[in-house]
Amino acid sequence: MAPLVTALAPVLAGRVLFAVPTRAPRFAVTVDDGPDPATTPALLDVLARHGARATFFLLGERAAAHPDLVAAIGAGGHELGNHTWRDEPTHRLPVDAFAAGLADTQRVLGEHGPVRWFRPGSGWPTARHLAVAERAGLRCALGSAVAIAGSGAGTAGTPRALDAVVRRGSVVVLHEGPGRGAVPATLDALLARTARRGLAAVTLTELTGG
Repeated sequence: MAPLVTALAPVLAGRVLFAVPTRAPRFAVTVDDGPDPATTPALLDVLARHGARATFFLLGERAAAHPDLVAAIGAGGHELGNHTWRDEPTHRLPVDAFAAGLADTQRVLGEHGPVRWFRPGSGWPTARHLAVAERAGLRCALGSAVAIAGSGAGTAGTPRALDAVVRRGSVVVLHEGPGRGAVPATLDALLARTARRGLAAVTLTELTGG
């Protein structure tokens, strides 16, 4: 099988989620790379004010360092996702190292609630990494509307740019953590815009009907 076909095979087989075909007026908000004391509490405040829910793809080493923030995410009605142990490109990791980091993160997060979703670091899994996650009971989710500016946290123009592409069933990807203090304002403005169009922000599991 040609390399490109090999890389795309899991996508073509429906094993990687980008968006959800739905007639319900809802989309998913996902936030990568937390938790972080500088951004997570503010994000939770924004979500609460808008009556919105999100899926937080957390790094295991940061979750282990800030269990109070992980607990606060769950207490707010939000969903936990596995973003591997540390912020590094998943596709470069040996499979054994990836499997160990994924399992360690799953143990840390599992103390706070169910974890159904996995998102690879730097946005793409190999087929072998994907198989490891699936054996652990995790489905891979990427996204259809991704903030790139501001290291993924967004800038003043990001909410308008995202609002232009968010539709029913979209999966929005934002990033929090060090140097990403703009992300609460980005999310706040985006939720205000999408609410005017009658769209509600929900978790991935809610979006998929799981």
